[in-house]
Amino acid sequence: MPTDKRKNLDNKGYFLSFFVAFLWSGNPTSVKISLNYATPFMVGFLRFTLGGIVALIWAIYKKQSLAVKKEHVFPVILAGLLPAAQIGFYNIGQANTLASHGIIMIVTFPLWAAIFSHFFTPNDRLNLSRVLGLITAYSGVVVLFWDSINQNITEYLFGDILMLFSAMFLGGRLIWVSHITQKVGQPQIIISEAVVGSLMSIILSLLFEKSFITFSISLILSMAYQGILIAGIGIILQTYLLRSYLPGKVTFFNLFQPIIGIFISWFLLGESLGFILFLSISLLTIGTYFTIQKKV
Repeated sequence: MPTDKRKNLDNKGYFLSFFVAFLWSGNPTSVKISLNYATPFMVGFLRFTLGGIVALIWAIYKKQSLAVKKEHVFPVILAGLLPAAQIGFYNIGQANTLASHGIIMIVTFPLWAAIFSHFFTPNDRLNLSRVLGLITAYSGVVVLFWDSINQNITEYLFGDILMLFSAMFLGGRLIWVSHITQKVGQPQIIISEAVVGSLMSIILSLLFEKSFITFSISLILSMAYQGILIAGIGIILQTYLLRSYLPGKVTFFNLFQPIIGIFISWFLLGESLGFILFLSISLLTIGTYFTIQKKV
């Protein structure tokens, strides 16, 4: 039986966790921009493909084997299916809501991770303080849903719900990857995510979309951000962190994402910064802080 080597964050872990969280802060805005030039599943295909190329180059450079043992085939494939579903919900959801709403919905993933970890990680159970944190955090989501309903139910609510599903899949993926990287190599996981994600995205795009791409500098820059920086470098760093450190500690730094991301969407897309938005962020941040603490 392999030994669980996950530990508390050291200085290197702190820096990398914050860096990865910072990278992800601009992802909803980047996706929103790319959806002006390509369909949701096509955006997913480009993202996974670019990320896979980066991961393959990295594996070759590190001279790491991509062979998968027979008993690890199913865990590795599942590790690829989860992000494929997550990105599918994410891109369609982001196409139907504001980038600022998408940021708040997707950063609920540490809450889902805490719930999944309660059932699948024996030493990471929820206690009263963490449950109260969950309730507080989700009240922030309810506030945003209520605002969507009052503003225009057909414009934002559908996208917000899909983004919440995306967050659920992302939370489940983090716990699953954190577990299986204790016995499966990091390159196999990342390449599986890229291959399965690319195949599912292009198949769904051909089946359900009138696939098109309108090439522009904005599309190239946004896809470079999503594919190279996030799906490539970001996933490599995140997988390393999940393999090396306790997942609850790593996800703590995602508390900064909504704050940074909201201002990015305001600066690049001109989205408004209203009271409801900041109330939702505040409740989500406070609740998430208590939820991801192992001992309060």
